[in-house]
Amino acid sequence: MMHFIQISLIFLNTFAISVSGSDSAENENAEMYNPFIQIGSKYYFINESLKMNWFAASDYCRSHGGDLATIESREELLALQEYISPKGGMVQRFWIDGNDLANEGVFVSHTTGLPLTYTNWYENNPSDTNDEDCVEAFIQLGGTKLLMNDNKCETNFHAICQYRAPTMQKSREICVPLDKNEHCMLRDLAEALTQAADMFKSCSQPVRCSTSPRRSVTYNNFQLNN
Repeated sequence: MMHFIQISLIFLNTFAISVSGSDSAENENAEMYNPFIQIGSKYYFINESLKMNWFAASDYCRSHGGDLATIESREELLALQEYISPKGGMVQRFWIDGNDLANEGVFVSHTTGLPLTYTNWYENNPSDTNDEDCVEAFIQLGGTKLLMNDNKCETNFHAICQYRAPTMQKSREICVPLDKNEHCMLRDLAEALTQAADMFKSCSQPVRCSTSPRRSVTYNNFQLNN
């Protein structure tokens, strides 16, 4: 019986640590992504009160821990489109990181230096009219589709900034859900319960349990005589 109580206390202690760790991780995540918000599978930041040229936009995003957005798939474009479209009523234009500044007609990502992996060009574009070397994403007046167009880099638009993931791992492990339906705390509790059950099962075998003289054991300020 004493062994069962001890195991229960260990389990409760693990539960408290799990809850505390989960809250701490959530707070760290909120602080880490600020001011970026999740849109689809990535985190973005759009300052709707500030317009700037493409070069200033790139510096601005970097000053906030990100880069101009790299749209790499239709899914990412549709997620941004859904977020931006409800704010309609006027033409909405945003700088993203594509450009052909180095090699005319070859559009690359300013973030990765690699050719763009996904494009959704507006009709008859890119056109390179008047040295249009930087890529914008825009929604036409009364439209709903997010399209891409090459424009003059000196033009002032809003910027879509994309969060830059850290390149170094954190010093302590943070639980990452295996899928959207899983909660880290539940996984931790399940693992703790399994460990406690194994310990109890082990101690139910006389040859495995301690045969040393009775002693006082303390768990989180609770004292037990064993």
